[in-house]
Amino acid sequence: MYRIYSILFTLGLALMAPYYLWRHRGRKELAGWRERLGILPASLRQNTSGAIWVHAVSVGETLAVAGLVRELQRQYPDRKIFLSSVTAAGREAATSKLPGVAGWFYLPLDWKWAVRRVLEQVQPSTLLIVETELWPNLLKTAREFGCHVILVNARVSDRSFPGYKIVRPFIRRVLGNISRICTQTATDAERFLDLGAHPDRVIVTGNLKFDGRPPEFGALGTQMKKVLAEANLGPVFVAGSTMRGEEPFVLQAWSEIRWRHPRAIMVLAPRHPARFEEVASLLQGCQLNYVRRTDFRPDDEEFLRRLASSEILLLDTIGELAEIFSLADVVFIGGSLVPTGGHNIVEPAFWAKPIVFGPHMSNFRDVAKMFLKAGAAVQVKDARGLADEALRLIEHPAEARLMGERAQNVVNAQAGATQRTLKLMEEWLGVPQAAISPAP
Repeated sequence: MYRIYSILFTLGLALMAPYYLWRHRGRKELAGWRERLGILPASLRQNTSGAIWVHAVSVGETLAVAGLVRELQRQYPDRKIFLSSVTAAGREAATSKLPGVAGWFYLPLDWKWAVRRVLEQVQPSTLLIVETELWPNLLKTAREFGCHVILVNARVSDRSFPGYKIVRPFIRRVLGNISRICTQTATDAERFLDLGAHPDRVIVTGNLKFDGRPPEFGALGTQMKKVLAEANLGPVFVAGSTMRGEEPFVLQAWSEIRWRHPRAIMVLAPRHPARFEEVASLLQGCQLNYVRRTDFRPDDEEFLRRLASSEILLLDTIGELAEIFSLADVVFIGGSLVPTGGHNIVEPAFWAKPIVFGPHMSNFRDVAKMFLKAGAAVQVKDARGLADEALRLIEHPAEARLMGERAQNVVNAQAGATQRTLKLMEEWLGVPQAAISPAP
């Protein structure tokens, strides 16, 4: 079955390569092709085993696992930690959020020989995979190499579960390579069991994203806060992680908000860097008064002047959205008005902000239900509903403040996944060095 998979993977890659090369021409996604073939820089090559290899596909997974990685660094200071990613945005997030690790590289393509090359160079004893990156050759080759493979923050989305069930016999063999599956929820655990995971290896540890903390204010947040106060701008509407086809709905709602509140300002943050130009063209085509974050430095006087006279800040950067949530009066979670599964609700909840999302939250189904049940968020059906709920929250600040406090309480109540995951990992990593007291 693995041989058939490898043949199909190679054929699929060959068919998709021309489109991929054309779509990402001139972009960072094409960088690191040697790493994708398993050839790492000489500086990453190890002579001794015992390293920890952490794989987080992109930005969301990297942010989710950052706290766990920092704890691993603290508790096991003698073990080198390497991070791999698939996307350029994930690579940037890894280098900026976790600068103290031993190195970063792009995940090798799922050929056994490419994976084996990386294993021989990094010499890991443990492979941590964030959420659900079930690359069959990666998992099998890592186990054969002697790695303990652990899924952390694992989940099975509503969209992917039916597909996995179709190839359940093969998925069961793939899951057999995993030493431990630490799931976000009981529903995820049940789905892994249904797909053939060994019952003794599946345990609910919770969602690592609840263990994050608000980032420190950077230059952008500091300067924007200053502009808002000096120019008497507000309210602030943040549309975070929007997806293709969703911006027109957001702009439709924004026109209603802006009409009622002429001093309002929106921060629009598309999810994928590859779409920044597309969204900028949309704003220009709609003749909207906007400023792009990347056109200026945050401390540039021209940027501050333009921001003060604009209605929209296009946040075309990676890593700054989390701090901008702190300035919001209302936050809309993107990917939810179009059927792409939604995005992370937790980051704005850290700041106690009222949260609105659309009907498509399948990738965060349990978290969304949790927030709705607690009265910590509100779900809408369309652009009209988004406008109505945003205006209601803006014009009833006491209700918005209460919703934000409830969101923050949900996060605080669900914390602890990091420590539960670390405790389970002691079976393979040993007692943390930070917990060993020196002899008297």
